Amino acid sequence: MIGAFIFNEIESSDYNLVCKSVKRPLLPAVKIRRLDLPGISGVYDFDTEDVEYSMRPLTMKIQYIGTSYEELRSRARSIAAWLSTNSWAKLRIHDEDDKYYLAKVTGELNLTSLWESGTADINFDCQPFAYSVTEVSHSVDVTEPKNEKIIHPGTRHINYKSPSGSKFSIEVEGSWSSLSLGLNNKTLSYDAAGNGILILDNIEMECTLDSVNVFNNLDGDIDTFLKVIPGDNILAIGGTDLDATITVNFIPLWL
Repeated sequence: MIGAFIFNEIESSDYNLVCKSVKRPLLPAVKIRRLDLPGISGVYDFDTEDVEYSMRPLTMKIQYIGTSYEELRSRARSIAAWLSTNSWAKLRIHDEDDKYYLAKVTGELNLTSLWESGTADINFDCQPFAYSVTEVSHSVDVTEPKNEKIIHPGTRHINYKSPSGSKFSIEVEGSWSSLSLGLNNKTLSYDAAGNGILILDNIEMECTLDSVNVFNNLDGDIDTFLKVIPGDNILAIGGTDLDATITVNFIPLWL
């Protein structure tokens, strides 16, 4: 028995429910993009730089541990409201407390079977990757160009193709006459002198200076922005008249 789990910021034990077992695939299904061409054997595979994944189904077998099923019946509507969300909610299972999934309940929950047998299945539809509970935040003070090592402890790269709930931003607080940031063969250059807080959002592909959109000052790989990969990442910081603190923030992802 795994025990309690948290969904939508509420512990299952608040409803006298515990998790007996979890069925979760080791890997989410890969999105297959192939073309069956007439006159040739096999198929044409549309290879891309990144492997893309479908949703990860997750089934939890729950058990009621209260004193009476009359009590459970009185809680039924509250349980239904807890599990029913129109937005992605965090699902954290206590055998892996340092990670969570973003999930929705997609299948019906048969509380009748819970009343009759004491157990029932909850079917969650999850975003394909597990998210770290703890964000990585790495800061460095710069007054001249330098390389800085950033460590990603997860197993999945993070960029503009990452799923809902992902985070990867770079914040530059200070002043500069020119500025460039390079990471994993991608580069972004800010082609104007600046002073304040510049934020590069590598998920939404946005650039703001003191909350004002300054995307028009950005050059380089603006169609992809930057990417952080599992393991060591070398952030190449360039520019002139640098006097700033650069902070890299991201949520590690796991397959």
